[in-house]
Amino acid sequence: MASDRVIPISWEMIEQRAKEIAQYQAEKEWTGVYGIPRGGVMPAYLVAKELNVPVVSEPSDDVLVIDDLVDSGKTARDFTPTQFDALYRKSHSPAQYASSAPVLDGWLVFPWEKETSGPEDSISRLLEFIGEDPNREGLLNTPKRVVKAFAEMTGGYKINPLDDLGVTFNEDVDQMVVLSNIHFDSLCEHHMLPFSGVATVGYIPNGCIVGLSKLARVVEAFSRRLQVQERLTDQIADAINDALNPKGVGVVVTGHHSCMSLRGIRKANAQMTTSALRGYMKDDGTVRAEFMALHRADLL
Repeated sequence: MASDRVIPISWEMIEQRAKEIAQYQAEKEWTGVYGIPRGGVMPAYLVAKELNVPVVSEPSDDVLVIDDLVDSGKTARDFTPTQFDALYRKSHSPAQYASSAPVLDGWLVFPWEKETSGPEDSISRLLEFIGEDPNREGLLNTPKRVVKAFAEMTGGYKINPLDDLGVTFNEDVDQMVVLSNIHFDSLCEHHMLPFSGVATVGYIPNGCIVGLSKLARVVEAFSRRLQVQERLTDQIADAINDALNPKGVGVVVTGHHSCMSLRGIRKANAQMTTSALRGYMKDDGTVRAEFMALHRADLL
């Protein structure tokens, strides 16, 4: 994981947040504080000290529940919003939970965690879940490698495709520009398994053109994210349409999905084709047919 995504949380920050939570909850007559294992246990002790109530081993209606972080909100949903609080929450988390908590986006590293581990701990736990020993020689560096690989495979989040399309050349041409056989690799967001394939990207200039490599870079930027192929196709088309304001845009994507070949129905040779058309490519049947013919010809 990139260093700019890691946010170290100090004891001073935790103590300050414990005081803020206690002040926010002071008017309610809590009989105790319960900490969600394991991250909420230490903050619960600090909040309980501020509220002058005991730390309890089980939550109840009159017990304040504390956690270190609200991320997906899965843990928070077990409790009412009024009895739940946390040190921090992510921007995508349910706003009704820990509404007093500051929003911090990134990988938060608390003092009771190893700063050098971070997401690697989760990979180690996954290895244990499937019955492996993360301490055996062949797996000692696997968590580090997996985190590095996922950072590489999802590098598209750091790329703004519109930046690549920002450099254009004024050319008064109206012929269709088509770039085919653009290979891509992506990750299915449902199973986080790879899918790969080729894309055909075409547009009809409207006073300006863009370097061909930039079309490939747009495919690369959107594919190196957690994706579904339908959205990937639309995102490529919309980016080109927004940046170049062309007379028409066409994108066809064909992919092979390992979530179908390795699991579930296990159909290894199945492939999926999606298309996104904008402007003349969508509204004019002759133009659309020309684009699809060029797409098919380039695949022969």
